Amino acid sequence: MVRSSLALAALTFVLATSCNNASEDAKRVNGAQAEANDKSGAAMKEATDKVNTAQAEADEKIAAAQADFMKLREDYRHTTTNNLVDLDHKVADLATKASQSTGNQKVNLDANLKVIHASRDAFGRDYQSLDAAAASTWDSAKTRLDKEWSDLKALVDKA
Repeated sequence: MVRSSLALAALTFVLATSCNNASEDAKRVNGAQAEANDKSGAAMKEATDKVNTAQAEADEKIAAAQADFMKLREDYRHTTTNNLVDLDHKVADLATKASQSTGNQKVNLDANLKVIHASRDAFGRDYQSLDAAAASTWDSAKTRLDKEWSDLKALVDKA
C-alpha cells in the first residue's frame, strides 16, 4: 500500500508538472500572439501613413499640373482673341475697300473676302472647341489651330 501511495504521489506530481508546463506554454503562445498583433498593427499603420502621404503628394502635383494647363490654355485663348480682333479689323477694312472699288479690283476683293470669311468661320468653330480640349489632346488642337491661323492670316495679308 505504501507502494501504491508512492506511485499515486509520483503520478500526481507528473500530472501537476505537465499542467503547469501546458499553462506556461499557453501563456507564451498568447504573449507571442499579442506581440505579433502589435507589430502587425504598427506595420499596417505605417503602411497606411505612407500611402496617405504619397496620395497627398500626388494630389498636389496633379492640382499644380491642372493649374498650369488652365493658365496655358487661358493665355493662348487671350492671345488668340486679341489676334482675331486685329484680323477682324483688317477684314472690315478690306470689306470697306471692296465696297468702294470697281471693276477687277472689286471682283478680286469680293472673291478673297468670301474665302477669308469661310476660313474665319472655320477657325472660329475650331477655336471654340478649345474649351473641350483636354490636356492630353491640347498639343494637337493647338498645332491645328496655329496652322489654321497662319493660313487665315496669309489670306488676309495677301488680299
